Amino acid sequence: MDDVGKAKPFCLTLPPEHHAYGRSEPADMEGAREVTMHWASHVPRVQSGPACQDFKKINKVAAKSGVANAKQLADFRKDTDIKLIPSGPAGSLPKVIPSDVIPSFAYGKKSRPSTPIHSVVGGHYAAEYEEALESQYRKYAEENDMPNGKHRIKLTKATKALISDAKARRGLGEQIEVKEPFKLSKFKKVQSRLQLPSMIEKSSSMPNL
Repeated sequence: MDDVGKAKPFCLTLPPEHHAYGRSEPADMEGAREVTMHWASHVPRVQSGPACQDFKKINKVAAKSGVANAKQLADFRKDTDIKLIPSGPAGSLPKVIPSDVIPSFAYGKKSRPSTPIHSVVGGHYAAEYEEALESQYRKYAEENDMPNGKHRIKLTKATKALISDAKARRGLGEQIEVKEPFKLSKFKKVQSRLQLPSMIEKSSSMPNL
């Protein structure tokens, strides 16, 4: 009867308990640090040159010649030499872009120039505006001032017409008709009820009218 909680006895002779099973692999010379910190550039494959043979054409010619097995094909290749013709570029030729010709060429839309903060803080624009405004006022004063120092007023067409009409009336002696103020017909015959002498007698604070 087996003991409770104990493993069954082994029939084979096993190594001691501190023995490690499995195959011991040699340490890799290139670890994760070497892989991540070292960049291996791509090395293009050597292109086939004119000395290479075109095996596709050789196989086709061999099949037409009646070659039936690999031994006959090997003997046929020894006596047959068909050079590989390099194929031209597939598709259309690559387009030349400006950056290929001019390395410093920049693409995109040109943005506005940066704000000259030095001129803004130094007040250069304000000084230029004040100088231009003063020159404009000086020019305006020289154009509008008379030689004797009097200011000349520019008249509009309507003002000139009114002045010429008034001068014409004055020359003809035409009297200006004074228009009567507008009143309703029922109030035209109403007399004034204000009695100034009686008001003066009753009140001593009335002004001297």
